[in-house]
Amino acid sequence: MPHSTVSVDQPRSYRADNTAKYPKRAPKQHGEIRRLYDETKLRYDQSSWSSSIQTLLSGKNRPVVSNIVSLGLGSLYEKSRDQPRRLKQLAMLLGIADYLRSTGTPEIIVYAQDPNFTKADETLLRSLGVQVLKTSSPSDLGEAGRVIDERTLVYIPFLTVAAYELLLRTCAMDLLVGDDFNVLRSKWEKRTAEHKQVELLMKSGVSRYQRRSINGDGFWGEGDRHFPMALYYRPAHSVRGQAGTQKKASRSQFDQDTRLRDGTLHTRL
Repeated sequence: MPHSTVSVDQPRSYRADNTAKYPKRAPKQHGEIRRLYDETKLRYDQSSWSSSIQTLLSGKNRPVVSNIVSLGLGSLYEKSRDQPRRLKQLAMLLGIADYLRSTGTPEIIVYAQDPNFTKADETLLRSLGVQVLKTSSPSDLGEAGRVIDERTLVYIPFLTVAAYELLLRTCAMDLLVGDDFNVLRSKWEKRTAEHKQVELLMKSGVSRYQRRSINGDGFWGEGDRHFPMALYYRPAHSVRGQAGTQKKASRSQFDQDTRLRDGTLHTRL
């Protein structure tokens, strides 16, 4: 685990309360965002996109999950063309948690961290049973660095390449849900700096994982087609039972293999 000057107390098991009501004096905007989220979550639950994710998570070699950490969710209150997609990302995050809890891990804790979270974002997330972690910068893992371990499902929708590099270089986890790099690599022409950097990321950190693309109708629509997603995992039989010295040696070699050149690009995928 990476060293951090931030100390995070592990909270007790926190089960999401889907019936949580808003405070009586909550701002009108909070009620509107919560309504949009509830509608989005319902569409997710009824979609084949959700079924696709559940099928991938039900594999017998899926690593054991004890908590979920979301990085880069973005502000849900920021008015922009990305706002509907961020609500979809939140619906997916909590849909994954619901499914894992229903299949035998009811104590799963969900965390979210983003330097752009506002007080309103934090209030909404907590009302949905999500614990908020703190970081001062997109280039700093902050409190998440103290939480992520091999049993963490890291939910990383559309981080910068630099943020992915930092995560894969410094954290040990067996399960990721985020960008489909096989598809996104083709966004840039060969020989461009962006294409080369994504290839470097795929050959170093991402190559340790098996990839399964996420597909389905009824939720991730035409407007989201430039943001393909995939599940990456290390099979349980390949990571369980290893001696601590073997794991340290593996991480040391991984760090050595993924040394990044100066001038890392902060390109958003």
